[in-house]
Amino acid sequence: MRKNNNLVKGIFIGMGVMALTAFAAEKTFTLKFSETEINKHYQKLSVIRQIVDNSNLSHQEVVYVTKSIDSLQAEILTQVKAQLVQETPSKK
Repeated sequence: MRKNNNLVKGIFIGMGVMALTAFAAEKTFTLKFSETEINKHYQKLSVIRQIVDNSNLSHQEVVYVTKSIDSLQAEILTQVKAQLVQETPSKK
């Protein structure tokens, strides 16, 4: 009977720890770039994408790198658009 109590306590402690760690806050980082800097980085990503497309890498590697670059460029666009919307004053 004692082993069952210890097992139940262990399960509850484990569930409690999981519950506490599940609600950990996600950190958000904001990077500030000027318009010229962000354009430069975006263009460099496009050049890297072209180089990878023309390389001798395996198809899986090319797909992985290309999708990563596309994802990063999409995130850049999303962040820039969000910041532009925030900066635009609303007319009342």
